[in-house]
Amino acid sequence: MEGMILVVVMAIIVEALVEYGKSIAKAFAERSVKTAVTQLVAIGLGILLCFASRGDLFSLAGVTFGWPWLGMVLTGIIISRGANYVSDFVKRLTVTRGE
Repeated sequence: MEGMILVVVMAIIVEALVEYGKSIAKAFAERSVKTAVTQLVAIGLGILLCFASRGDLFSLAGVTFGWPWLGMVLTGIIISRGANYVSDFVKRLTVTRGE
């Protein structure tokens, strides 16, 4: 069961990263540099806050990585999307874990 949770969690994070990448690429393509830079700064701040607080949603869900810092980086990217996105992400993790 733990392996299945890992696969679902990784699918969720890949979807999030792809959507964020598409959003940033679209902003650059449309010459909306301000929007793209704002999103990149949000990512940087999210990652910085996670490192400063050792915040890691993945470890809370029981997912560990070979590189301990990766959970904080991915969590920083997730929180950079905002409160609604984090809430949806946590709900998905909760459903995945069967809680």
